[in-house]
Amino acid sequence: MSLSLKLNADAHSSAPVGKEAAAESLVRAEHWKRARNILAPQVTAHPDDARSCYLLAEVKEAFGDLDGALPLAQHAVELEGGNSDFHLELGKIYGELASRASLFSAGSLATKFRKQLETAISLNPRNVDALDAMMQFKYQAPGIMGGSKDEARDLAGRILALNASEGYLSYAELAELDKDSAQMEGDYLKAVLANPKSYDAQVALAKFYSQPPHAKYNEATKHAQEAMKLNPDRIQGYWILARAFAVTQRWPDLDQVVASAEKNIPDDLRPDYEAAQGLLEVGRDYQRAEGYARKFLSQEPEGGEPDAADGHRLLGLVLEREGRKPEALAEIQTALRLRPNFKAAKEDLKRLED
Repeated sequence: MSLSLKLNADAHSSAPVGKEAAAESLVRAEHWKRARNILAPQVTAHPDDARSCYLLAEVKEAFGDLDGALPLAQHAVELEGGNSDFHLELGKIYGELASRASLFSAGSLATKFRKQLETAISLNPRNVDALDAMMQFKYQAPGIMGGSKDEARDLAGRILALNASEGYLSYAELAELDKDSAQMEGDYLKAVLANPKSYDAQVALAKFYSQPPHAKYNEATKHAQEAMKLNPDRIQGYWILARAFAVTQRWPDLDQVVASAEKNIPDDLRPDYEAAQGLLEVGRDYQRAEGYARKFLSQEPEGGEPDAADGHRLLGLVLEREGRKPEALAEIQTALRLRPNFKAAKEDLKRLED
């Protein structure tokens, strides 16, 4: 779900409002690289601009830089402790840190995560994203840490009462945690019916239909195209279409959507990644897949998406299928240099070295 927008006046800020608003719009559209170009110098020039610190924390989180994101989010809360979204962002970072931490420290971080969410909700009981984050925590956490599946379902009901489409998306998240594909499909369909003009709902349903074992590629195509009509400046619709066209071998359509994505959103090559991934999965046209994978690696990946380590691993797997084992091994090794704890790449390396 996209975070709710609250462009509150910042008593601590002397930064230009126009730049701040532009950066916030870019963050909401997940144009992380563009937002970073605005926010990084802005925070340097105005270190007590709470909203810019908060937004740059979101950007750094999207790129996986949690050590950089944490002090920015903490500073935003120090400067403007009454802002629900600031507490939510700080909580999200604690949650991500907990997921990466050792068993010894994960509990303490999870507690900080929960407390920040509780504060966010107390400050704004209508903050749908905070309610959704708390719902996911309650559903997955053990009881000793405050988990409760019943309370999680109650939170989904609260979201439903505030926004029907977002509520059904939350119920779909719970169904996904239960690995209940039939329930997921039903909830995604309800989300779209509740608000056909919701980009998030259209994308969620399209993504669901683009993935095995419940793939329905015609339906994925329909909803991805609808999402693109709603907002052609966001990337998800393009990459879902690229995946669907690659898997179904609709080559002219695939070439067209990749070209259209590059024209409209030239700084995000995720469609190329998904095209290569789709071709790899169905075992088709590895030379074409190699071209897409190399194109994806030709620029810095966008935040919140497959990163360079993912791209090098994907290229390595394609090269392996092409029978080019030494080159494949080199790509997997590069992926591991970029992300030393990359479990899948470690398994690939062991296989290739045997």
